[in-house]
Amino acid sequence: MIDANSARAASAPADPNDDPPRWSCPACGAAATHSYCAACGERRLAKADLSVLALLLQVAESIIDVDGRVFRTFWALVLRPGELTLAYAEGRRKPYLAPFQLFLIANVAFFFLQSALGFHVLSNTFESHVRDQSYSAHAEALAERRLAAKGVDRAAYEPVFDAAVDVNAKAFVVLFVPACALLVWLMSLGSRRPGAVHWVFTLHFVAFFLIALGVLVPVVGWALSILVHAFGGSDRQVDAPVSWLLVALVAVYAFTAFGRVYRDAIPWRAAKAVVLPFVLFFLVIRAYRFVVFLITLYTTT
Repeated sequence: MIDANSARAASAPADPNDDPPRWSCPACGAAATHSYCAACGERRLAKADLSVLALLLQVAESIIDVDGRVFRTFWALVLRPGELTLAYAEGRRKPYLAPFQLFLIANVAFFFLQSALGFHVLSNTFESHVRDQSYSAHAEALAERRLAAKGVDRAAYEPVFDAAVDVNAKAFVVLFVPACALLVWLMSLGSRRPGAVHWVFTLHFVAFFLIALGVLVPVVGWALSILVHAFGGSDRQVDAPVSWLLVALVAVYAFTAFGRVYRDAIPWRAAKAVVLPFVLFFLVIRAYRFVVFLITLYTTT
Protein backbone atom coordinates (compact mmCIF):
# COMPACT_ATOMS: atom_id res chain seq x y z
CA MET A 1 0.00 0.00 0.00
CA ILE A 2 1.37 3.41 -0.99
CA ASP A 3 1.60 6.08 1.67
CA ALA A 4 -0.52 9.14 0.81
CA ASN A 5 2.17 11.61 1.84
CA SER A 6 4.71 9.84 -0.37
CA ALA A 7 2.32 9.93 -3.32
CA ARG A 8 1.72 13.65 -2.90
CA ALA A 9 5.49 14.30 -2.69
CA ALA A 10 6.06 12.32 -5.87
CA SER A 11 3.36 14.17 -7.77
CA ALA A 12 4.41 17.64 -6.58
CA PRO A 13 6.46 19.75 -9.03
CA ALA A 14 10.20 19.72 -8.42
CA ASP A 15 11.62 22.66 -6.57
CA PRO A 16 13.81 24.66 -8.98
CA ASN A 17 16.20 25.26 -6.09
CA ASP A 18 16.94 21.51 -6.06
CA ASP A 19 18.43 21.62 -9.59
CA PRO A 20 22.24 21.70 -9.77
CA PRO A 21 23.42 25.27 -10.32
CA ARG A 22 24.42 26.02 -13.89
CA TRP A 23 27.83 27.52 -14.64
CA SER A 24 29.75 28.51 -17.72
CA CYS A 25 33.01 26.66 -18.33
CA PRO A 26 35.89 29.19 -18.42
CA ALA A 27 37.93 26.91 -20.71
CA CYS A 28 35.47 26.21 -23.55
CA GLY A 29 32.41 28.38 -22.70
CA ALA A 30 29.98 25.45 -22.57
CA ALA A 31 27.09 25.46 -20.08
CA ALA A 32 27.53 22.90 -17.31
CA THR A 33 25.50 21.70 -14.36
CA HIS A 34 27.91 19.31 -12.65
CA SER A 35 31.31 19.64 -11.01
CA TYR A 36 33.06 18.94 -14.32
CA CYS A 37 32.36 20.32 -17.78
CA ALA A 38 30.88 17.63 -20.02
CA ALA A 39 32.49 19.19 -23.10
CA CYS A 40 36.14 19.51 -22.07
CA GLY A 41 36.41 18.04 -18.55
CA GLU A 42 37.38 21.31 -16.85
CA ARG A 43 36.62 21.33 -13.10
CA ARG A 44 34.37 23.98 -11.64
CA LEU A 45 36.36 26.54 -9.68
CA ALA A 46 35.42 27.21 -6.07
CA LYS A 47 36.68 29.94 -3.79
CA ALA A 48 38.61 27.38 -1.76
CA ASP A 49 40.57 26.39 -4.86
CA LEU A 50 42.36 29.75 -4.80
CA SER A 51 43.55 29.40 -1.22
CA VAL A 52 47.16 28.75 -0.27
CA LEU A 53 46.12 25.48 1.37
CA ALA A 54 44.55 24.25 -1.89
CA LEU A 55 47.76 25.10 -3.75
CA LEU A 56 49.88 23.18 -1.23
CA LEU A 57 47.55 20.18 -1.44
CA GLN A 58 47.79 20.25 -5.23
CA VAL A 59 51.58 20.32 -5.08
CA ALA A 60 51.64 17.43 -2.60
CA GLU A 61 49.27 15.40 -4.79
CA SER A 62 51.41 16.02 -7.86
CA ILE A 63 54.62 15.00 -6.08
CA ILE A 64 53.07 11.83 -4.69
CA ASP A 65 51.70 10.89 -8.12
CA VAL A 66 55.00 11.59 -9.94
CA ASP A 67 57.10 9.85 -7.30
CA GLY A 68 54.86 6.81 -7.50
CA ARG A 69 55.25 6.63 -11.27
CA VAL A 70 59.02 7.20 -11.07
CA PHE A 71 59.51 4.42 -8.53
CA ARG A 72 57.21 2.05 -10.42
CA THR A 73 58.93 2.83 -13.73
CA PHE A 74 62.49 2.35 -12.50
CA TRP A 75 61.52 -0.79 -10.61
CA ALA A 76 60.14 -2.30 -13.81
CA LEU A 77 63.06 -1.01 -15.89
CA VAL A 78 65.73 -2.61 -13.71
CA LEU A 79 64.03 -5.77 -12.44
CA ARG A 80 61.62 -6.67 -15.26
CA PRO A 81 63.49 -6.23 -18.56
CA GLY A 82 61.15 -5.50 -21.45
CA GLU A 83 58.09 -4.93 -19.25
CA LEU A 84 57.93 -1.18 -19.94
CA THR A 85 58.14 -1.71 -23.70
CA LEU A 86 55.47 -4.40 -23.58
CA ALA A 87 53.21 -2.17 -21.48
CA TYR A 88 53.66 0.64 -24.01
CA ALA A 89 52.83 -1.65 -26.94
CA GLU A 90 49.71 -2.98 -25.18
CA GLY A 91 48.47 0.49 -24.19
CA ARG A 92 49.24 0.25 -20.45
CA ARG A 93 50.96 3.64 -20.33
CA LYS A 94 49.33 5.54 -17.47
CA PRO A 95 51.25 3.86 -14.58
CA TYR A 96 54.69 4.60 -16.08
CA LEU A 97 56.82 7.48 -17.27
CA ALA A 98 56.90 8.09 -21.01
CA PRO A 99 59.86 6.38 -22.75
CA PHE A 100 61.76 9.54 -23.72
CA GLN A 101 61.08 11.11 -20.32
CA LEU A 102 62.60 8.04 -18.68
CA PHE A 103 65.60 8.21 -21.01
CA LEU A 104 66.23 11.87 -20.10
CA ILE A 105 66.03 11.13 -16.37
CA ALA A 106 68.47 8.22 -16.75
CA ASN A 107 70.77 10.46 -18.79
CA VAL A 108 70.78 13.19 -16.12
CA ALA A 109 71.29 10.62 -13.35
CA PHE A 110 74.21 9.03 -15.20
CA PHE A 111 76.10 12.27 -15.73
CA PHE A 112 75.35 13.43 -12.19
CA LEU A 113 76.84 10.21 -10.82
CA GLN A 114 79.79 10.51 -13.20
CA SER A 115 80.58 14.01 -11.93
CA ALA A 116 79.89 13.24 -8.27
CA LEU A 117 81.93 10.05 -8.19
CA GLY A 118 84.74 11.36 -10.37
CA PHE A 119 84.84 8.68 -13.06
CA HIS A 120 84.69 9.32 -16.81
CA VAL A 121 83.23 6.85 -19.27
CA LEU A 122 81.86 9.06 -22.04
CA SER A 123 83.27 12.50 -21.26
CA ASN A 124 86.95 11.57 -21.56
CA THR A 125 89.68 14.13 -21.04
CA PHE A 126 91.90 15.37 -23.87
CA GLU A 127 94.76 13.20 -22.60
CA SER A 128 92.52 10.12 -22.59
CA HIS A 129 91.38 10.77 -26.17
CA VAL A 130 94.93 11.05 -27.53
CA ARG A 131 96.50 8.33 -25.36
CA ASP A 132 94.08 5.61 -24.21
CA GLN A 133 91.56 5.03 -27.02
CA SER A 134 91.65 2.81 -30.09
CA TYR A 135 91.56 5.94 -32.28
CA SER A 136 94.16 7.86 -30.23
CA ALA A 137 96.84 8.01 -32.96
CA HIS A 138 94.39 9.55 -35.40
CA ALA A 139 92.96 11.87 -32.74
CA GLU A 140 96.40 13.14 -31.73
CA ALA A 141 97.34 13.84 -35.36
CA LEU A 142 94.10 15.77 -35.89
CA ALA A 143 94.59 17.72 -32.68
CA GLU A 144 98.20 18.65 -33.50
CA ARG A 145 97.21 19.94 -36.95
CA ARG A 146 94.25 21.86 -35.61
CA LEU A 147 96.16 23.48 -32.74
CA ALA A 148 99.08 24.37 -35.02
CA ALA A 149 96.73 25.91 -37.60
CA LYS A 150 95.05 28.02 -34.94
CA GLY A 151 98.27 28.89 -33.10
CA VAL A 152 96.98 27.43 -29.82
CA ASP A 153 99.31 26.09 -27.14
CA ARG A 154 98.44 22.51 -26.22
CA ALA A 155 99.07 22.88 -22.49
CA ALA A 156 96.80 25.92 -22.34
CA TYR A 157 94.15 24.26 -24.50
CA GLU A 158 93.72 21.00 -22.59
CA PRO A 159 91.72 22.53 -19.65
CA VAL A 160 89.45 24.28 -22.17
CA PHE A 161 88.81 20.98 -23.96
CA ASP A 162 88.20 19.09 -20.71
CA ALA A 163 85.58 21.60 -19.57
CA ALA A 164 83.77 21.59 -22.92
CA VAL A 165 83.85 17.82 -23.53
CA ASP A 166 81.80 17.15 -20.42
CA VAL A 167 79.00 19.38 -21.72
CA ASN A 168 79.15 17.86 -25.21
CA ALA A 169 79.10 14.30 -23.90
CA LYS A 170 75.82 15.06 -22.10
CA ALA A 171 74.30 16.87 -25.05
CA PHE A 172 74.97 14.20 -27.67
CA VAL A 173 74.32 10.99 -25.72
CA VAL A 174 70.96 10.84 -27.50
CA LEU A 175 72.94 9.67 -30.55
CA PHE A 176 73.07 6.25 -28.87
CA VAL A 177 69.37 5.83 -29.54
CA PRO A 178 69.18 5.90 -33.37
CA ALA A 179 72.31 3.73 -33.64
CA CYS A 180 70.86 1.06 -31.35
CA ALA A 181 67.32 1.43 -32.73
CA LEU A 182 68.59 0.66 -36.23
CA LEU A 183 70.24 -2.51 -34.95
CA VAL A 184 67.14 -3.58 -32.98
CA TRP A 185 65.00 -3.01 -36.09
CA LEU A 186 67.36 -5.06 -38.30
CA MET A 187 67.39 -7.93 -35.78
CA SER A 188 63.59 -7.86 -35.50
CA LEU A 189 62.58 -7.69 -39.17
CA GLY A 190 60.63 -10.92 -38.87
CA SER A 191 58.56 -9.69 -35.92
CA ARG A 192 55.13 -8.14 -36.25
CA ARG A 193 55.93 -5.30 -33.93
CA PRO A 194 55.35 -1.77 -35.34
CA GLY A 195 58.37 0.46 -35.88
CA ALA A 196 57.63 2.60 -32.82
CA VAL A 197 58.06 -0.44 -30.57
CA HIS A 198 61.69 -0.80 -31.73
CA TRP A 199 62.36 2.83 -30.76
CA VAL A 200 60.67 2.43 -27.38
CA PHE A 201 62.57 -0.80 -26.73
CA THR A 202 65.81 1.05 -27.52
CA LEU A 203 64.99 4.01 -25.26
CA HIS A 204 64.34 1.63 -22.37
CA PHE A 205 67.42 -0.47 -23.13
CA VAL A 206 69.75 2.56 -23.31
CA ALA A 207 68.20 3.99 -20.13
CA PHE A 208 69.03 0.76 -18.31
CA PHE A 209 72.50 0.76 -19.84
CA LEU A 210 73.21 4.28 -18.56
CA ILE A 211 72.00 3.36 -15.08
CA ALA A 212 74.13 0.21 -15.04
CA LEU A 213 77.10 2.19 -16.31
CA GLY A 214 76.58 4.89 -13.70
CA VAL A 215 76.15 2.53 -10.74
CA LEU A 216 77.93 -0.74 -11.51
CA VAL A 217 81.19 0.71 -12.83
CA PRO A 218 82.07 2.83 -9.77
CA VAL A 219 80.76 0.38 -7.15
CA VAL A 220 82.36 -2.76 -8.59
CA GLY A 221 85.40 -0.77 -9.71
CA TRP A 222 86.07 0.49 -6.22
CA ALA A 223 85.63 -2.97 -4.70
CA LEU A 224 87.99 -4.58 -7.21
CA SER A 225 90.46 -1.72 -6.89
CA ILE A 226 90.74 -2.27 -3.15
CA LEU A 227 91.24 -6.00 -3.72
CA VAL A 228 93.82 -5.50 -6.48
CA HIS A 229 95.79 -2.93 -4.50
CA ALA A 230 95.83 -5.29 -1.51
CA PHE A 231 97.81 -7.73 -3.68
CA GLY A 232 100.10 -5.07 -5.13
CA GLY A 233 98.27 -4.60 -8.43
CA SER A 234 97.36 -1.43 -10.32
CA ASP A 235 94.11 0.24 -11.44
CA ARG A 236 94.65 -0.88 -15.04
CA GLN A 237 93.99 -4.46 -13.90
CA VAL A 238 90.49 -3.42 -12.79
CA ASP A 239 89.24 -2.07 -16.13
CA ALA A 240 88.91 -5.37 -17.99
CA PRO A 241 86.97 -7.33 -15.30
CA VAL A 242 84.55 -4.44 -14.74
CA SER A 243 83.98 -4.03 -18.48
CA TRP A 244 83.29 -7.72 -19.07
CA LEU A 245 81.01 -7.88 -16.03
CA LEU A 246 79.02 -4.98 -17.46
CA VAL A 247 78.88 -6.66 -20.88
CA ALA A 248 77.56 -9.86 -19.23
CA LEU A 249 74.93 -7.95 -17.26
CA VAL A 250 73.71 -6.09 -20.34
CA ALA A 251 73.62 -9.34 -22.34
CA VAL A 252 71.46 -11.08 -19.71
CA TYR A 253 69.20 -8.03 -19.60
CA ALA A 254 68.86 -7.99 -23.40
CA PHE A 255 68.13 -11.74 -23.47
CA THR A 256 65.24 -11.32 -21.03
CA ALA A 257 63.92 -8.13 -22.66
CA PHE A 258 63.91 -9.59 -26.20
CA GLY A 259 62.04 -12.63 -24.93
CA ARG A 260 59.36 -10.57 -23.17
CA VAL A 261 58.78 -8.10 -26.02
CA TYR A 262 59.44 -10.08 -29.21
CA ARG A 263 58.75 -13.65 -28.03
CA ASP A 264 61.87 -14.89 -29.82
CA ALA A 265 62.98 -18.49 -29.70
CA ILE A 266 65.82 -19.03 -27.25
CA PRO A 267 68.64 -19.49 -29.83
CA TRP A 268 67.68 -16.34 -31.76
CA ARG A 269 67.17 -14.42 -28.54
CA ALA A 270 70.62 -15.50 -27.33
CA ALA A 271 72.22 -14.36 -30.59
CA LYS A 272 70.56 -10.94 -30.33
CA ALA A 273 71.60 -10.67 -26.68
CA VAL A 274 75.24 -11.16 -27.73
CA VAL A 275 75.20 -8.88 -30.77
CA LEU A 276 73.50 -5.86 -29.16
CA PRO A 277 75.92 -5.46 -26.20
CA PHE A 278 78.91 -6.14 -28.47
CA VAL A 279 77.89 -3.43 -30.92
CA LEU A 280 77.02 -1.04 -28.08
CA PHE A 281 80.30 -1.45 -26.23
CA PHE A 282 82.81 -1.93 -29.00
CA LEU A 283 81.36 0.15 -31.82
CA VAL A 284 78.78 2.67 -30.62
CA ILE A 285 80.65 3.87 -27.51
CA ARG A 286 83.97 4.17 -29.36
CA ALA A 287 82.33 5.96 -32.29
CA TYR A 288 80.50 8.23 -29.85
CA ARG A 289 83.69 9.13 -28.01
CA PHE A 290 85.39 9.99 -31.29
CA VAL A 291 82.43 12.10 -32.46
CA VAL A 292 82.42 14.00 -29.16
CA PHE A 293 86.18 14.49 -29.50
CA LEU A 294 85.79 15.96 -32.99
CA ILE A 295 82.90 18.23 -32.01
CA THR A 296 84.79 19.52 -28.99
CA LEU A 297 88.07 19.98 -30.85
CA TYR A 298 86.56 21.97 -33.72
CA THR A 299 84.21 24.08 -31.59
CA THR A 300 86.77 25.16 -29.00
CA THR A 301 89.67 26.17 -31.26
